[in-house]
This record gives sequence, structure tokens and C-alpha cells, in this order.
Amino acid sequence: MRILNWLILTTLIVAVYLTSVASAGLNDGLLIYLPFDERSGQTAADQSGNGNDAKLIDGAKWKPNGGKIGGAVELDGAGAVVEDPNGADYINGLDAFTISVWVKSDSVGHDRGIVFATDPDGGDNTFGFCYDAASWSTPGGTNLVKGAISTTGGGQAYEGKSDVQTTDWQHLVFTWKSGEKLALYIDGELDDDPTHNDDGKVGTISGATKLFVGKGAKDNNGTSWPGLIDDIRIYDRALTEAEIADLASGVLAVEADGKLATTWAHLKQRRTD
Repeated sequence: MRILNWLILTTLIVAVYLTSVASAGLNDGLLIYLPFDERSGQTAADQSGNGNDAKLIDGAKWKPNGGKIGGAVELDGAGAVVEDPNGADYINGLDAFTISVWVKSDSVGHDRGIVFATDPDGGDNTFGFCYDAASWSTPGGTNLVKGAISTTGGGQAYEGKSDVQTTDWQHLVFTWKSGEKLALYIDGELDDDPTHNDDGKVGTISGATKLFVGKGAKDNNGTSWPGLIDDIRIYDRALTEAEIADLASGVLAVEADGKLATTWAHLKQRRTD
């Protein structure tokens, strides 16, 4: 029994070490990281170390212990949103990016935003992505994820495959590199059959004025995301498929202080399952 306990302990230590090494790589190029683990106040603290805190406004509220990883932010679909008014400072000029986020919608079949970088006016552009009820490029696309960017070389739009909207927790990653097409990953898997995907433009992101979490291009009529959003990260590079899979696992929570203990807790839970 003593040998068995020693082997289990050694395995856990090695697993925590390997997980922490992987987590360290996920710090590279991190511009903003909002885990949404607060319980009070209106400030969502940026854990990237860059000081890009955001504010809960217009009815957004905390959902302690209700997130995919720890807490989450709860939005009412009627304008509640999280905003960093200084988002343009780290979004404009990007020649590559990754947006990673967990979402849980109260419903499907809607056109509500997840991430956007300017005040919405009905046009998909600038920087961000959303749920979309119907495609515009190819007739028949429904309940998909749409994204778009504006660059110094021109705009690019993306519409994913149909019927991916869900009321379950869903991990979404949107990536781009200058000169390449946009890419969407759903729960760690590349959407390799999008309804529409523009050819890549050479340039850098332009036109951002702020960062919204929970609002999109079509939320120009007082609407917003209906449900929960958790653990949003924006990088200045396109993550690898392996890194995206790590984030989609829901185990690598945070590289901030104290999160190694969280990973250790996950491992201990696995041991008792």
C-alpha cells in the first residue's frame, strides 16, 4: 500500500509539473486574461499582468462558482456587457491574434455577440465574433458562429458550419495571421467546413475603439449575450492546435498566483472519480 501511495503521489507531482509547463507556454503573447472569478464589485481583473482590467456595466453580474472554470459573468441579453474602454490600445496593430472564451447561452437561433471591438452599428467588421442565426454568404446556413475583422489590407469575414449553437458550455477559439484565412475552433476541434471564409489579407487590425465582452455587431438595438461567459483570453499570436486543445480541456485554468493549486485539485478529483 505504501508503494502504491508513493506511485500515485509521484504521478500527481509529474502531472502537475507537466501541466504547469504547458501553462507557462500559454502565457506567451497574452494581452488580456479575464477569468471572471470575482464575487463582488464591478471590476473584472486582468490576470495577464498587463493591467487591462474591464468593467461590468448595464446589469452584468457575477456568477460565483457558476462558470466553466470557477466563476463566470452573467449577462441578461438586454444590454448587460463587460467593457474595457482602452481595448483599442492592444487590439489595433495586431498582425495575428487568438481569442479564446467559454460561453453558455440561454437559447439558440440568435444573433448575439461574444467579443467585439467597437460600438455596434449592425455591420460585421473590426475584430470579434458572435452567434448568428442565418448566413448571408451562402443560403441555408443556420445557427452558426460568425466572425470578422478589419485590417489595413481590407476586411475578412467568416461564417462557420450550421447548427453549432448550443445551450451547453462551449469553448470557442478564433484565430488569424496576416495573409491567412480566419479559423474557428469549437471545443478544441477545427471547423474545417465553414459556410464562408474570405481569403487572407496582408495587414494589421484596425478600427478598434474598445473591447466588449458579450456584445457584437448586431447588438446595436440594446441587446447583448444571453447567458454566461467565462475565462476570456486574447493573444497577439495564433495559438497552436495543441495549445487550443489544452485550453478546451477546461483543466488549465490560469497562470496567475494560486492556480497551480486549482490544477492540483482537478488532479485529486480525477483520482477519486
